[in-house]
Amino acid sequence: MIRNFAPQDAEGCSRVVRACIGADPSLPPALRNRMIRAESAGSMLERARLFYVAVCENDSRISGLAGLDMNEIRILCVSPEKQRCGIGRALLGHVTGIVPGALFRDIFVYAANGAVDFYKAAGFGEKGPVIFDFEGEKLETVFMTRMIR
Repeated sequence: MIRNFAPQDAEGCSRVVRACIGADPSLPPALRNRMIRAESAGSMLERARLFYVAVCENDSRISGLAGLDMNEIRILCVSPEKQRCGIGRALLGHVTGIVPGALFRDIFVYAANGAVDFYKAAGFGEKGPVIFDFEGEKLETVFMTRMIR
């Protein structure tokens, strides 16, 4: 079941994000550890304050989440043990469906290297690498877009 984020979801969502970061072999170990330490219920609440967040709940547990800011996917994580079950695709469909088509022709994401194949399978095209600074560490991403209508 996909629904809007509620404040009581913060710890469960943060747990999913930390698990995804920990399971991503494309992240250098030092960066992975910094990202895991930076993730908390508080940071999840801040995300939900800044942009729309949806959660996928199965058996009363949060198994995934997606965040959308206008037409940018800001976060999309599925618990590693629940990946390849259609949850990520369902969350992606949910957030894509709420992008205001009258304002935007496409949706975009800065995908972690480990998520590029997921987005390609969902019809996104690669536009090129983008490197962000995360507390002094280089975070490599791939800018990807897809038409929404």
